[in-house]
Amino acid sequence: MKILLRGVPAIVPFLVAGVLAGCTSPAPGAGADGSAAPSSVATATTEEPAPDGSDQPAIAACEAVELRAEQTVSGQDLGDCVAAAMVAAGSGVQRVESSDGTSDVVHFRWDPDYSMSINGAEREVVVKGETGWVRFPGQGWVQADSSSADPAVVMATSIVELVRVFSDPRVLATGFATSDTWTVVGEENPPVDDADATTTYLLTPDTPMTVMDVALSDVELYLRPDHLGAYAVGTGTFAGISTTTSNTFTQWGGEVDIPDPTEE
Repeated sequence: MKILLRGVPAIVPFLVAGVLAGCTSPAPGAGADGSAAPSSVATATTEEPAPDGSDQPAIAACEAVELRAEQTVSGQDLGDCVAAAMVAAGSGVQRVESSDGTSDVVHFRWDPDYSMSINGAEREVVVKGETGWVRFPGQGWVQADSSSADPAVVMATSIVELVRVFSDPRVLATGFATSDTWTVVGEENPPVDDADATTTYLLTPDTPMTVMDVALSDVELYLRPDHLGAYAVGTGTFAGISTTTSNTFTQWGGEVDIPDPTEE
């Protein structure tokens, strides 16, 4: 089912998605550990403005994640922190590129309702609140409807549900936690020119990671000082198929472009 897992605003699930997109997709509703996915996004807990004077509020969940060279951080703490920082940012834009030649641009926001658009040469998806649409070649937009038996609608519903699962920040946190600890390698620039930050910290997992039976290798995560992602890359291997997927975050906060399929 080579139609869609890549375009979701999360980091570790994207690394899995590059492989699963060419294989049998997991059942809708399955989380990164095979359990049922949460039904709504995580809530960010914020405190007073950051002590460095920046506009970004301090994130309580990030207190245990110190971005300092050679520092070791818990995988669960790292996942909780990045997930909370994403929700606090409110919106974002990222580019997802895979070694199979596909590329998608993803716009997403959490407030007032969760919504997201995925735009690529092979796929277009919009999720808004409790519904979603997929544009199939030659058919236009097809709205998800779990009560429908129409094959196109069934496919659209499965894709929208998968997108919901993998875009939930709590699924992201579960993925990070599959490595008990991560190491902050040090301050390094992301290996792309258009990430929204040049001052970043490179983190790598200390133990092998497996998410939904997909073995992850060569995982690199570049975080801004406020714990938001700037770039992530890794290779996922499943059933002998390996795919490298990168995620470049080009914007955090601000306006995003999410079309309304009902107006087209």
